[in-house]
Amino acid sequence: MDPITIALGLAQFAPSLIKWISGSDKASEVAQKAVDIATQVTGKSSGAAALEELKVNPDLVIAYRKALLDQELEFQKLMVQNATDINTTMQAETKAEHWPSYSWRPFNGFLYGGTIFAVYFLLPLLKQPVPTIPSEVWLGWSAILGVASWFRGKAQADPANSAENKG
Repeated sequence: MDPITIALGLAQFAPSLIKWISGSDKASEVAQKAVDIATQVTGKSSGAAALEELKVNPDLVIAYRKALLDQELEFQKLMVQNATDINTTMQAETKAEHWPSYSWRPFNGFLYGGTIFAVYFLLPLLKQPVPTIPSEVWLGWSAILGVASWFRGKAQADPANSAENKG
């Protein structure tokens, strides 16, 4: 089994693992560390064996939870590094001299709204057939715009992290 699958199994003993795995691009690092801790605590050689041992030994579950609590600062550092990497990328795009680098988010936002208007309002108004657009297209497009907007809003809400205060 891969580390993420095992770590998700370990989350039944330490639910905070879900937050650390799902909230980061560094999920594989977090998962591997959680599995390593489980193997150390249980003395088993594989993550799958450690998971099975934790299922039958409540004393080891307590030891595992304690070891994870000791590791939470490192998990938090990974999350901060992830946010910093994303913020740095977005700042570089904003400062870029080439219009495609700094304008792709606004362009996609306007295109998304225009597409919804055209497909669901304008075409029916003109009595034209409405094309079937797969839900995956809407979901992917919405996710990209949502994440970009969330990070942009987060940067604007925290003046200490804004580009104006760093220069």
